[in-house]
Amino acid sequence: MRTKLLYTGLVILVIIPVLFFPSIANTSPSTRNQLTMLLIPMRSPSTMFRDFLPLKRYIEERLNMKITIKVARKSSDVIKKLKNGDADVAYLCPTLYCEAFRSAGIEPLVKIRVNGTSYYRSVLLVRRDSAIKKTSDLINKTFVYGRYACPGSGLLPRIIFKRIGMSDDDLFDVVKLGSDESALTAVMARMFDATAVPEMAARPYLKKGLRVIRYSNPIPQYLFVASSSLGDGLMKKLRDIMLSINNLEDPAAVVGGIEKGTDGFDIARNSDYGIVRVLMDIAGENAGEEIATGENVIRVVVEPVYFGPDLFVTLTPLIEYLSKRTKRNFQLVIPENADTFTRLVKKGKADFFYGNGDIASRNRSLNLVANTTGLTGITGRRRGIIITRSDSNIKSIKKLAGKKIGITSFYADDGYPLQLQNLKKAGVSPGSVDYVKFSTYEKVIMNLYRGEIDAGFVNDEVLNTLREDIDLKRIRIISRTPPVKGWGLFSKRGLNDGLVKDTSRFIKEYEPSPE
Repeated sequence: MRTKLLYTGLVILVIIPVLFFPSIANTSPSTRNQLTMLLIPMRSPSTMFRDFLPLKRYIEERLNMKITIKVARKSSDVIKKLKNGDADVAYLCPTLYCEAFRSAGIEPLVKIRVNGTSYYRSVLLVRRDSAIKKTSDLINKTFVYGRYACPGSGLLPRIIFKRIGMSDDDLFDVVKLGSDESALTAVMARMFDATAVPEMAARPYLKKGLRVIRYSNPIPQYLFVASSSLGDGLMKKLRDIMLSINNLEDPAAVVGGIEKGTDGFDIARNSDYGIVRVLMDIAGENAGEEIATGENVIRVVVEPVYFGPDLFVTLTPLIEYLSKRTKRNFQLVIPENADTFTRLVKKGKADFFYGNGDIASRNRSLNLVANTTGLTGITGRRRGIIITRSDSNIKSIKKLAGKKIGITSFYADDGYPLQLQNLKKAGVSPGSVDYVKFSTYEKVIMNLYRGEIDAGFVNDEVLNTLREDIDLKRIRIISRTPPVKGWGLFSKRGLNDGLVKDTSRFIKEYEPSPE
């Protein structure tokens, strides 16, 4: 059975496929004697033909099949042509791939490798002599987008803003030029204060007067896909031929024209692009896909007190690890906010729940499977803190009576209960405080930073993650709680005992990769 997942703001759900699952692609042999390769319009058609010609010839010679290159007039045409069978192979950006995978019947082949890596970042750039140092300094400044339809110049910078509650509305003026080079030149010419482009596009301009103030999280590179109608056999031949370029003495002679610095390919898997789907959903671009359901699917609902993409990046390695070790399809579910999470906990709407250690106190039908104190970062050991602005006259918690305090939940042990104990010890009545709820710790901090609230209950780890976005000197910590243990994984009542025991054992054996 397959059900349609709709991204309505209720949850972000990402599948972590397991490599041992059987392929569902068409396995009938292909009788084709030629292929059509469709390219997204990144440059002029004549330039695209020239840049992809060496790759076309390389594949033709080894596949013994003619390949016709076509350049789409616009990116939206690519999905239509794939659906209509007018393209057999296509070169797509990550966001277009996520859209096409839902409806166009395609399979990923390989993703490009640039300067030795098949992942890339976006960078926020200002002039070297600019007074702008942090992301939040861009409020009421001018901003120019380059190739907005591509992730590195559109989606990723918007996510950087979104993480701290910013949007284009917070900027004084926003223009979309359609070209990364034009955007970079416009900032150098003092026409705009800042821009954002892929790191590889920005690199030459760092020597010409521009400076990076923020890097995005990495996402997988552009990729080649094939129509599922080609069948497993032909798709494997195509993939193997393209990967063989890595063994050439000079791979760049074949693929160097695709993007500057391209030096080969890596295998592309649908699971690689889970982070892109999360980012698209956060940005409101509806990257939902068909979700498998059944006995082999194990749902893990996560307490969403942190920004969704940060949780995804932190927890995906653990989810992939559990999928491989248990031979079950673990799914990561990130609800919209803490209240939704609490409702899911009460109703037992998942197999496992992952979050602060007080989850079980909200539902006695839950059982602790394992704690993850040994994990580092936002879900590891940390302290709850009470923060105010440095320019505020609130220098001790005794002055919080009658003030507006930002929180994410009344349950998160590092974001309310422990701070509440400190208030009581200081003689501040809990009823004398006006609590304002925000969806994430990051938004609590940013609303304090902008003067919308008087104080915030957060933890020290998340405050540290914002060091590139805000000036931490403008934040004062007026109280700290005792250390809080790492998050715990809890199972619902009645879950298969063997699965619970295996999951507990595997988590204890789990060794996170060093950051």
